[in-house]
Amino acid sequence: MKFTIAGEYWDSQIYSGELLLIDSQNAVHRIDWRALIDKIASANEKVQTALRVAFADSDLFYNPKVQKILRDPEIEAPIKRQLDELADLELSEPITKWREFLYSTDSALDFLPTDTDVYYNHILFAGDEGLFSVPRYAVSEGKAFQPKVRKHHDGRIFRVRSSDSFTSVACAAGDDGLLEFPFRPKEAEVLDKLRLLARRSCVSCDWVFQSVLGWSSATAFLASFREIKDPRTKRSERMFDRIIDPSEMFEDGQNDEGAAIWGCREKLYRLTESGLQVTDYSPKPDKDKARPQFQQRGASYADRIRPDEVVSTGTAPFGTVIETSTGLIVHRSDGNVEVFDGEPVHWRVFSRSEHYSNQLHIIYEDRLVIVSFVHDYFVDQKGKIFGFARGKRRENLGESAEWVN
Repeated sequence: MKFTIAGEYWDSQIYSGELLLIDSQNAVHRIDWRALIDKIASANEKVQTALRVAFADSDLFYNPKVQKILRDPEIEAPIKRQLDELADLELSEPITKWREFLYSTDSALDFLPTDTDVYYNHILFAGDEGLFSVPRYAVSEGKAFQPKVRKHHDGRIFRVRSSDSFTSVACAAGDDGLLEFPFRPKEAEVLDKLRLLARRSCVSCDWVFQSVLGWSSATAFLASFREIKDPRTKRSERMFDRIIDPSEMFEDGQNDEGAAIWGCREKLYRLTESGLQVTDYSPKPDKDKARPQFQQRGASYADRIRPDEVVSTGTAPFGTVIETSTGLIVHRSDGNVEVFDGEPVHWRVFSRSEHYSNQLHIIYEDRLVIVSFVHDYFVDQKGKIFGFARGKRRENLGESAEWVN
């Protein structure tokens, strides 16, 4: 299911009912996404439930109680019929038609970011010039948000990823290594003192529970942490464990030269000339030290690309995404493979999101395409190979956990 928005854009985020767009002129646009989808759904009554689930409330069908209802054939059949009909519905408009849902402002930053994130109502901007933040409320109609911008780091940042449970921001900083900034949402200086997780080169990173995976085209490593409970406060705490190499993460991983490695949450992927290998990672709670951290998911899975063709990667509940010079390949959680041809300007998934984790945003030179995947609701979450599991436990962003030295 696709929703196309015409225009020249550079990056996109979706957060707390709003679609945030950065255009090629560095202007920032905020769209009341929930209200917009509600209006479109009301105008398409035959598929209104499918529209709302696909584009605004992706978490609804993951609810255990709703899952039980969906197993009723009398209910499952019409829902699937709506989803099938929605796939044939062309949704395509320029944002100029959404004046009632839109306000825009010029960015106070004089560069287009290499990456962005939204965390605790703050927009994070990363690039060659460093790492910056600005409160989301500061982006308002016709008002530059220069006075609210804060610079937190001077060095080059390739990737910024926020934790869904440990109130921290991880950054891939190239030759400067893998960095972490504790996040203090109630403080004016929201990012606390820099912590160096590993002095190893990396251009991308993501959270695998309490640990952080860093990678580049040449190597990958896991900055492993253990999660423990403070017996007095009962709060979760992270304690640094060690740096783990691919040889321990994957079978026969001792020779990883030329392999492409990435992951998120429990899923780790390793692409070699022979195929795509999948490993399940366990956070290994402190009380269960004997539990293996890495469980291989069997034989390699044949793929159509070589590791040296990989440009970037990402993982969400619906599957794992691989970018090449010719487009995007999505290995879906239901075993199917979907290809989106054409070199993108930018693309992203929303692995931390509660309501939008089923979306893939692809920015081309003249449009943004929002792809909604709805197959994962009907996939066994424990048994799937591609995409991480959506379960009952979702971390509360209001609860912080501390890093213990």
